[in-house]
Amino acid sequence: MNAFTDLAERQIATPCKARMRAIERRAAHKTAAEKALAKRDKLLRLWKHHNRVELDAALAGPHGQAINRLIEFLDAMTLKHAAALVELVRGEDWHSTDAETRFLVLRLVNQAITHLREKNGLSPFDDGFPGDPPNVFIIIRGLLA
Repeated sequence: MNAFTDLAERQIATPCKARMRAIERRAAHKTAAEKALAKRDKLLRLWKHHNRVELDAALAGPHGQAINRLIEFLDAMTLKHAAALVELVRGEDWHSTDAETRFLVLRLVNQAITHLREKNGLSPFDDGFPGDPPNVFIIIRGLLA
């Protein structure tokens, strides 16, 4: 064996070795459901990190001030501010931005509307029926298209 490995084995205390073996046994005996949950959690963390990096890049870009104004409005928005949200989006020149930035804006609006609806006891989405007037999200999606 390796001299360094032998030295490490002699220097690690017995209780510590027992804890290390217990951790290794638990990791080896994870069920398929536990592995699936761990994978899902890792993917969620990666997705959130990617979204944060994308938002930070957009805030540092040429349209960062407009995006920041939108975020501030969305943070303070209530259900009564639907028309003001549409006017805020309509008032910015989003067509001079790239498609990724427009999609980011649409995603931010969608997340804010969904969160606000759930917070007020409504279903997260309300697409309406054919022939119904378009909701705020549909109007904004058309403005950003």
